[in-house]
Amino acid sequence: MMNHATIRPKDLEHITIYYDATQFAAWPFNHGFWAFSEQELLIGFSRGACSYGSPYDMSHSVVDARGGEYVMARSTDGGRTWPVDGMQSLGSRQAIEKPLFDQPTTRLKRAYDWTSPDFCMTAGFGIPPQRNLNIGYIQVSADRGQTWEDPILMPSFGFSWVQVKPDYLVRPDGLILLFVTVGIGDGRPGTRFVAVYGSPDGGQTWNYLSPILTTAPDAHFVNRYYASPVQLADGRIVVALRCQIDAANAWPEIFESTDGGRTWQFLSRPSDWGGPSHLTLLDDGRILLVYGYRVVPYGIRGRISEDGGKTWGAEIILRDDAGSWDLGYPRTVKLGDGRVMVAYYFNNRDDSIQQNGGVRHIAGTIFKP
Repeated sequence: MMNHATIRPKDLEHITIYYDATQFAAWPFNHGFWAFSEQELLIGFSRGACSYGSPYDMSHSVVDARGGEYVMARSTDGGRTWPVDGMQSLGSRQAIEKPLFDQPTTRLKRAYDWTSPDFCMTAGFGIPPQRNLNIGYIQVSADRGQTWEDPILMPSFGFSWVQVKPDYLVRPDGLILLFVTVGIGDGRPGTRFVAVYGSPDGGQTWNYLSPILTTAPDAHFVNRYYASPVQLADGRIVVALRCQIDAANAWPEIFESTDGGRTWQFLSRPSDWGGPSHLTLLDDGRILLVYGYRVVPYGIRGRISEDGGKTWGAEIILRDDAGSWDLGYPRTVKLGDGRVMVAYYFNNRDDSIQQNGGVRHIAGTIFKP
């Protein structure tokens, strides 16, 4: 059941995490967001030179392919400030991709505890550019992102399209489940879906576990991908999928597994539009869903479920002041006292620099659901 009411929290605190008028900064969903304590937060995102002189300058494939780099920024005051001089570069797409293509490393140096509060994992590839589409990787850190092991190539299991995001969970029996977008052929609409990979040995080896598929009549032309998972107290696994026809027309759907990720069933559709979506299991057992709202009025929104994802409450409007659909890709972390911080990329409609919206930058919102 979908609740069509909307609410605007009164305690919203909007923060600029990274803004540079000469760069396009985006996609925290792709790279990760972590809260190691109430004060220490780490966020990953992509940035690339951009003049904002024409729509071509802001093409996502152009920004990523012409020298953009993947970076990490850290806050030590609960997410309110993010010093630029402390940012860490993990390298450009080309620098990461070439060794994975030429002489790939396929195994971590050791097994890791993926439940450790100091562990974090970032990932990437798939698109853009339109080549080497079966190359996806993960990169892990055991010390809160201070140092990172070299990227390792993830298995493609025969798929021609592999997109890896930092979306995983650890089952009670210790099996790591990684949710990977895979595709057949050239990855055109209807050929991509989410596959669940499983690792029994701390991420050193990976096996194919299951697909998350649907029998919906639009399945042959709508992609359902970019899964965000949570594991509930009763053992159920709930994931949000991004369902998309074009850049603006996307919506979330919720699927669940009652057998540890072996099989999946459709559970609910939380909203009319929005995606990709990120799920967070709150301390009181509720599930928070956040997503980019890529239709007018453009912004960032969310919903809360009190019954494990079956039904969803009123739509929470966090932002509706953007200048175009080119925003979103959020992730949420829990802070303290019931507060959360949602990070996303954004463009302001009142920015002095306008090219189908303002400068693409990384922003965040702190509030108490």
